[in-house]
Amino acid sequence: MPAGNLPPEPKRGSAAAKLLEAAPAVFARDGLSGATTREIAKEAGVNEVTLFRNFQTKEGLLGAVLEKLFERKADPLAERFDNLPQDASLQETVTAFAESDHAMLMRNIAMVRVLVGEIHKFEEHEMKVLRAIFKPRREQLVKRLRAAQARGEVIDSVDPVIVVDQLVGMIFTHALRSDCPMKLEYGRERYVKACVDMVVRAIAKDPS
Repeated sequence: MPAGNLPPEPKRGSAAAKLLEAAPAVFARDGLSGATTREIAKEAGVNEVTLFRNFQTKEGLLGAVLEKLFERKADPLAERFDNLPQDASLQETVTAFAESDHAMLMRNIAMVRVLVGEIHKFEEHEMKVLRAIFKPRREQLVKRLRAAQARGEVIDSVDPVIVVDQLVGMIFTHALRSDCPMKLEYGRERYVKACVDMVVRAIAKDPS
């Protein structure tokens, strides 16, 4: 569901809040399939019945966990992108998106790895939650690139949807590699800037 339609966040210290706090660690440790409601409830220090009362099923809890982990509320980088002027430069727009997207992935990298490994097992409910979380972010950048195209700032033959998918793919790959034991030869800031510069040079009518 879109960020504006997310259910109210459980009160701090409530059983629901404890479950949302404990579940990511269990999912990351045991996998989405291997994690049990009993183990999650134990980790949260609540009764398993309480889990079912608040979230109905493990899938319902997973959906709530994903919404909480990836929501944009109180994320300064996401707010920076959201609040950019509509006529912001290509460099500024793509940079704000790339930095926000990379930070969001790294903040939740343990869960991201689990999602990558088990997404082929997802039911429609989980896929719907993921689409609701990630699709609006990408659509917002696509919309901004199309507006820049209409202003004559982006090459006419460019497909903004493909450009955004390519940028997201580069950022996603680096986030995963950054979490590996093998140390990369460059840092996050340098890599993200290189991605942004490459995209802007490729699509701008005047990449000065």
